[in-house]
Amino acid sequence: MATEHNVDMQLNELPAYWFPKRTWTLREGVGGMNNTTRFVEVAGATYVLRLYETHRDSSKIAFEHRVLLELGRRQHELDFAIPQPLKRPNGETMVTLPGGKLAALFTYTEGENPGAFALSQLPHIGKAVGQLSAALSRIELDLKPEYAPYYEIEQIHPRCTPDAIRTFCEQPPGPFAKQKGELAYIFARYMAIYEAIPFIRSLPHQLVHGDINGSNMLIDDDGQLAAILDFEFVTRDVRVMELAVCLSDLIDPSRSESELRHQCDAFCAGYRQHIQLSDAEMRVLPLLIELRRLDVFIHFLGRYLDQIDSQAVLIDIIQSTHEKTKWLQLHGARLLFAHQ
Repeated sequence: MATEHNVDMQLNELPAYWFPKRTWTLREGVGGMNNTTRFVEVAGATYVLRLYETHRDSSKIAFEHRVLLELGRRQHELDFAIPQPLKRPNGETMVTLPGGKLAALFTYTEGENPGAFALSQLPHIGKAVGQLSAALSRIELDLKPEYAPYYEIEQIHPRCTPDAIRTFCEQPPGPFAKQKGELAYIFARYMAIYEAIPFIRSLPHQLVHGDINGSNMLIDDDGQLAAILDFEFVTRDVRVMELAVCLSDLIDPSRSESELRHQCDAFCAGYRQHIQLSDAEMRVLPLLIELRRLDVFIHFLGRYLDQIDSQAVLIDIIQSTHEKTKWLQLHGARLLFAHQ
């Protein structure tokens, strides 16, 4: 309780780093697993205060902020807003709190996280992702990305080396004995991706957001995309990975193949207005959608090994990963290429 109180005190004092001679008010925001959020009201304007929770590496935030500032210079190329980090009077865009946590202040866009997208919205969302991908492709920085691309799967979590994943999947500990068959299948798909890494590495690369989903979007009152948020994990990766991440969220095995095909077609129709993928990129797309799913499994396996998440959480992830990767193996290529 004392720790939470201290964090609240630190948050209440943070706006002074940007507004040293102003008064402000704070109200709570909805944070995710990766950060704590507050809204800052100053002289009728609203800003978003983020306290980073996953790391204390200023170089990661410096890269994120540089990308955002570059995108801000290209705002005219986009039909939606991109958050901009505010500079303090000394020119810096972040603050280090006592104890090492890092914080930043961003511009605010009015809107709400969407629920499920209607089919009629998907071409517009796909077009927005294509716009963003095209803008990111034109950004070249003198900073090195701090996050590895998705296909560097041995770097997803420090405790999840290929050998550690093999051991867990082939010889699961007692609490996961009932998931042995599912884990064996997941590891087989892991190895399929591992063996494809040299080919994936040969594909076109650029900066990618890497986590575009409903929780990182804002929709306005008319149902239009207002903003794409949370560039914390922006890095250099294969260009097609941006599309793979988005389609991964669209594909729900509980729905009919016909419905999913219409959704993917609608999204891709918008995306192709700005990005034309090569035949090689399209061929590897189903595998990269699996990679996104496996990335989630490895992430949560690491959280379990770090004693952050419970056995029940990881079992849910195992079951979901097995279901979705198996479905993609059976239907993915037909789903994605039916109308190409």
